[in-house]
Amino acid sequence: MKEYLTSRDQITNQSLRGLFKSNFELANHSIRLARFYIKSGHEVTMKKLLSEIKRNPSEQYLKDLQKMEDEDDTDVENS
Repeated sequence: MKEYLTSRDQITNQSLRGLFKSNFELANHSIRLARFYIKSGHEVTMKKLLSEIKRNPSEQYLKDLQKMEDEDDTDVENS
């Protein structure tokens, strides 16, 4: 018997396909982004996480977030 994906599953799979070399890279990227949200005190949902990855799938985006977080930490220490 053939399983059918819901339209939501199809959209998610299609939109993320090709953004990363493998599913492992996608998972690693997702985990790193979720950690950033959690550390910064933001609520994380799967929908929000996937939406953010679709908008900004690059490694540079994560590096920029990390840089901003480091700058915030430095500002707090200097206060």
